[in-house]
Formats: sequence, C-alpha cells, structure tokens
Amino acid sequence: MRTYEASRRPLERGQFTWVTLVLLVALTGAGYLGWIWVPIYVTHYEVKQVVRDFMNRAVKNRNDERLKMQLCQKLHEIEAFGPSLPAPGEPAIATEPADVTWERDTVSVPPMLHVAFEYTRQLTYPGLDRTDEVVVSVDFTQDIEVPRWK
Repeated sequence: MRTYEASRRPLERGQFTWVTLVLLVALTGAGYLGWIWVPIYVTHYEVKQVVRDFMNRAVKNRNDERLKMQLCQKLHEIEAFGPSLPAPGEPAIATEPADVTWERDTVSVPPMLHVAFEYTRQLTYPGLDRTDEVVVSVDFTQDIEVPRWK
C-alpha cells in the first residue's frame, strides 16, 4: 500500500520551489526600488517639460532675466510624491535664477538658446533607515529662430 507522500511526483502543481522563492524576492526588490526611484524620474520629466516650455517662450520674449525668474518660480511649484518628500514648506526643485545657465546666442544661424542647471533630491529608503542625495542635471540647447510660415 502506497502512502500519499510517496505517490506525489516532484514539482507537482502547488509546490513551492527555490525558483519561486528567487522570483518572489526579485519581484519584491524591483517593486521596492521602483516605489523609490520612479517618483524621481517622473518629477525630472516634469522639470524637463517646464524647461522646454520656457525655451519655447524665449522665441518671442527676449527678456532673459524675467524668463529665468519665471522658470525658477514654476520649478518651485512642481510637487514631489512618493517616499522621498522634501520638508514641509520647501520646494521639491529648489533652484534660484543664479543657478540657471541661460545663454542666448543670436550670432549663430539659426539663433540658439542653452539652458542648464542641476538640482539635488533627497532619496529616502524606507525600512532601511538610509538616505542618499541624487544630483539631477538638465542641459538643453534649442533653436529659437522665429518661424516664418509661408
């Protein structure tokens, strides 16, 4: 007479193997890192969109100092989300007009605009009691020639 244990085949449906354990650990680790890092990338995407918008505004608006000031104000309005939030009352993207490189080259053909700056984000790893600083840079050069539609 055979017992139930002896009649089971290896890797029969429902068994837990070391491969399952490795996959679960990998998925958990990827989810944890995604929860921490994805908000940094999403916020950086928003920053790049704001910079491109102000570079497009520079095509018709030649007041560079005002554009830089408005750019920094708009960057201060970007809200962070996720586990790595700035202190209450502090902007997620703390840039000042003096930190922004804004170079308009009207001599070249076509005229070009170069905008560059760096900002720092605190990265908090919940459960690990660890924090890191991430320095993110923005560096764009764009044609600012006024289009001539036919």
